[in-house]
Amino acid sequence: MHPRKSYTRKTGAHVVPTSCVRGYHGIGKLHKGDLSQFGYSTSKTTRSRHLALNAATKTYGPLSVYRKLNALAVYTKRRSPATSKRALADRGFVGKKVGYKH
Repeated sequence: MHPRKSYTRKTGAHVVPTSCVRGYHGIGKLHKGDLSQFGYSTSKTTRSRHLALNAATKTYGPLSVYRKLNALAVYTKRRSPATSKRALADRGFVGKKVGYKH
């Protein structure tokens, strides 16, 4: 983040420096082991990943699993694009199964 200094506009309005936006938390943290406890790993076959996601969906619910996969895809897209693509494909699997639009 690039902080800015406070200043006064021509109209006389005082603009304060930027700070943390209240109530905004981004996409959240990835908790290690949330999906791997069901046997999920992006290095496994599509079938075994889908079976693990079905088990995770029963515990966490489909929206939570969808969001976890989205976070995994977003956080790994620069460092490991292949992992990110698999996570996006799996997110699509969970979304299609429940009827989410993506």
